[in-house]
Amino acid sequence: MPKSSLRMQPPDALAKHDSEALLAAIIAFSRDAIISVSPAGVIQTWNEGAQSLLGWSAQDAIGRNLNDLLADEAHRGADALLERAMEGARLQMELEVVDQQGKRLEVSVGAAPIHDRDGAVTAIAFVMRDLRRRRRSQANDALLASLVRQSGDSIFSVNRDGLISTWNPASEKLYGYGADEAIDHPLSMIVPDDKRDESRAMFTSVMQGEMVFLETVRQRKDGSRVDVAISGAPLRDAKGAIVGISVIHRDITLQRQHEQEMRLVMRELAHRSKNLLAIILSMAAQTARNAPSLTEFNARFTQRVQGLAHSHDLLVEKNWLGAPIRDLIQSHLEPFLENGATRVVLSGPDVIVDPKAAQNIGLALHELATNASKYGALSSPNGRVEISWERSSGSQFMVEWKESGGPRVEAPRRRGFGQTVLERLASQALEGAAHLSFNEEGVVWRMEIPAAYLVEP
Repeated sequence: MPKSSLRMQPPDALAKHDSEALLAAIIAFSRDAIISVSPAGVIQTWNEGAQSLLGWSAQDAIGRNLNDLLADEAHRGADALLERAMEGARLQMELEVVDQQGKRLEVSVGAAPIHDRDGAVTAIAFVMRDLRRRRRSQANDALLASLVRQSGDSIFSVNRDGLISTWNPASEKLYGYGADEAIDHPLSMIVPDDKRDESRAMFTSVMQGEMVFLETVRQRKDGSRVDVAISGAPLRDAKGAIVGISVIHRDITLQRQHEQEMRLVMRELAHRSKNLLAIILSMAAQTARNAPSLTEFNARFTQRVQGLAHSHDLLVEKNWLGAPIRDLIQSHLEPFLENGATRVVLSGPDVIVDPKAAQNIGLALHELATNASKYGALSSPNGRVEISWERSSGSQFMVEWKESGGPRVEAPRRRGFGQTVLERLASQALEGAAHLSFNEEGVVWRMEIPAAYLVEP
């Protein structure tokens, strides 16, 4: 056979050639700045990563001194680094370099000696890595850690095996477990038995890449249950693979209580509105039955509704919890007293009546005051009204209206709405009894109702 025109190289030579080619490719395409300098610090090689980081092309950089790339205060550190590398050491440190535009950059520098065949150090290889991204990442991580630590919401993470991997202080406050009790323990430790399926379904959804939001119930260390709003999101590694979930639990106990209170308020408002409408309809019907004309009806009905409004204004001031009886009486008599007259004497303890009693006693007071200002004691300069109240026996509360010094009183010839309120409607609404007397010296009205209509202050 004819000899080949190709010269066969020894296997060791081929391996060396391949490794050198591979190293050259790695250096050429590396994103890190990789350069080599002579023992005197003169730059000998310069890759594309160095050009990208510092701005100089290889043509501009090769032949410069290494110190041309460094901030003034970094020269001493670089000289020490170069000296140690020349002694054969491999070193790592952080320095400030200056790019072509004069901008300072923080870099991580790794230095290693380059040996010839005899083992002598002929150059130093430097690998520079921009620390700005790491610094931003570190700052972001610190900010995130601070936010998680200071958050009022429970924030924690769970690995793909369902074990808790982080646990912030708010989680400890909400659930009662310290970090050492929670981390590396299953998420199910805070899930009530009847919510296990729900929790597993949520975990599965998030591990498949979904964002999940729900309001549910979780369980504290002491076994008590707590209403929480939960949001869950997948945790991904640098390659984008889902490695766990991050979870935020917000205590919504107060929100639930507020919602329940609002429902109670709305039901109570509907109930009171119906009662108020019933009272107004009854007033309208009774007033119409006894009014001789539409004009008279309008006048009387308007006055009675205004009287009812006085009671409601007072109840609103007290958040509808009740009304002090003294304030209730004064609010109904004020429109009938001129120039701050003191012909009305009030006597009795400071007690509070509930809203139902305030409305009905207010109706009676309005009728009494209206009648007294037109025909009774308040229509005369010398007239006087004494209003007293007391808790008579242990289970009864009494209110009395007594007029004197006014015109001579005669019993009405016909029964009107006002008399019906005083003798029957107000007392019956409050499960009590009332008595109205038309004495010659003045009208006397007395009503007793159960003391259960009093409110403890």
